[in-house]
Amino acid sequence: MAKKNIIFDLGMVLVDFYPEAGMRTMGLPQEVIDLFLTKIFADVWLDCDRIAYDEAETRALFKKQVPGYEKEVDTMLDNITKVTETMPYTEEWLLNLKERGYRVYILSNYGKYAFETNSKIYEFLKYADGAVISYQIEEVKPEPPIYHYILDKYDLKPEECVFLDDREENIAGAKACGIDGIVFESFEQASEQLEQILREE
Repeated sequence: MAKKNIIFDLGMVLVDFYPEAGMRTMGLPQEVIDLFLTKIFADVWLDCDRIAYDEAETRALFKKQVPGYEKEVDTMLDNITKVTETMPYTEEWLLNLKERGYRVYILSNYGKYAFETNSKIYEFLKYADGAVISYQIEEVKPEPPIYHYILDKYDLKPEECVFLDDREENIAGAKACGIDGIVFESFEQASEQLEQILREE
């Protein structure tokens, strides 16, 4: 069956995510950056993908992780857009697919406060035909419910979809639900593989 729907992950596919470099631009010292990378970004940051913490709850959660660094947590969260940036190819890629008649969707693990803030600088989101962000339904990739949710919400047939994600386990999760998938390694590699799938169909 012909592919009609291209589903994209956000982080490291359509947008860059570099918390260490971003925090450096905020003026945080390296020892604080190292602490936050371990105690926040590699830990409770992931909890926010599943639980819809609002801004106040997010700040409290992070501050509990790093007692004594409350001011630095506020600095980091006040400037959270500095840890991400739209990839240079993203807008053209999505527009090209849209012009050729494909529908474009977003499926991403992302926390509420970070997404609501960062999405303001993701101008390409206006081209998406729909999006499911993990915190919205408190389900995360690669578990089956999030894939079934996007299919049901937008009345998509899994065999008509291709999903692009930078994590193998997330692609495996999609394939287990009947969705074709591409592990994103680079724009050149992923776009070439996508075009091959679209040509085959």
